[in-house]
Amino acid sequence: MTLLVVATYPVVGGPVLLGPATLAADGDLFVGGAPVPHAQGTAAMLGAACAALRHLGCEQPWALVAGDVGRGDGTRAVFAALPDALERVQPSVVAFHYLQPIMALMREAVATVERLVPHATLVADAGGMYAAKAAGLAPRFELMTPDVGEVGFLADPEVTHPAYVSRYLFGTGGFDPAELARLAHERGGAARTLIVKGEVDCIVREGEVVARVAEPVVPALEAIGGTGDTLTGLASAFLAAGFPTVDAAVCAARANREAGRAMRATPAMRARDLVAALPEVLRENLCTWSGACAATEAV
Repeated sequence: MTLLVVATYPVVGGPVLLGPATLAADGDLFVGGAPVPHAQGTAAMLGAACAALRHLGCEQPWALVAGDVGRGDGTRAVFAALPDALERVQPSVVAFHYLQPIMALMREAVATVERLVPHATLVADAGGMYAAKAAGLAPRFELMTPDVGEVGFLADPEVTHPAYVSRYLFGTGGFDPAELARLAHERGGAARTLIVKGEVDCIVREGEVVARVAEPVVPALEAIGGTGDTLTGLASAFLAAGFPTVDAAVCAARANREAGRAMRATPAMRARDLVAALPEVLRENLCTWSGACAATEAV
């Protein structure tokens, strides 16, 4: 079972890369042997996925990425390369991440996935999630990972970008993530499962809150860019390893928070510091949380 991450990285003219993502001992990230800037965004997601799949003894994630600094050129290049990537990798999970939210391209991409790898599980976050929801494709996805502002966007059938529901951004004014998640499901704006990231992470299955993860409380994580991306990477990796979706979501939320505590997070830290803390966190906890022990522990 293989995870394929479809995304961009913030480099002007950065080439299209397709290959296994690998995390070096010093924290540097490579895709198909080529270095990818490891700060936040796609690199943080891939780093967390690498750590989780390595712990479980599974195949490392594959990535299809290109450089894009908001102009859409890399996004278009990635989507153009997607059919060949799907045929080569035959992924069991396809995660759309940092991409320009171009609805027509997302419609074509989902149709291509369903044609070439019809049993693949679909995940979306960031621009991939925006495009999927705006294009009316959200119910075809298994997992999305919105934050408190984005869940308001998923719940509103009239808007095509989270900027139009900025009143939800800080979770004030009667904000209720569980109710918004229910509305998003009812109105066709949500994947089957959501991890609504916030002070308390709510795992929502088909509109119903099925789990909440509130501990440990690590306020500094809110100030570190990319820690929502690491959560998405963990959840995607656990799905690729065969975890049921709700279990994957709960374990991802727990691991992300525990890594924040283990690294003694401060606002000066980066997402790669959290990724570096994951091997120990997973080694000490994942078997208890899920019953899925590392391959080395099972021998």
